[in-house]
Amino acid sequence: MDEIGDYMISPVLSIDRESSVQEAAQFMEAHNIGSLLVREFDEYVGIVTETDLARKVLGKGLNPESTLVSEIMTSPVLSLDRYLPIEEANRFMHKNKIRHLGVTEEDKIVGILSVKDLVAYFSKDFRMQE
Repeated sequence: MDEIGDYMISPVLSIDRESSVQEAAQFMEAHNIGSLLVREFDEYVGIVTETDLARKVLGKGLNPESTLVSEIMTSPVLSLDRYLPIEEANRFMHKNKIRHLGVTEEDKIVGILSVKDLVAYFSKDFRMQE
């Protein structure tokens, strides 16, 4: 049985909560990723996604250079243990209407699972049936 940890992206990329939205967008672009965890010291306190950038910044006419990541992040980060079945992540993400999920090991976030990762899993499963 495939586990969440088999499909997560690790290591986790993050940005400080006092960073600007502009810095977050540039970081995401440079690393070709759709989300970033937001940290305060050594703790993850939220997540910012491409959707947050579009809806909460562009959609509201905010200035990305002066708006802080902490103002638009989603908090807390929803997460599941890396050893749970991948199907559990699919159900959890659907139920909570989220596209990015923190993945934990011993209650510490060690990766991110995105809808894109779920698509990779389910397409692999689909190809095996053909």
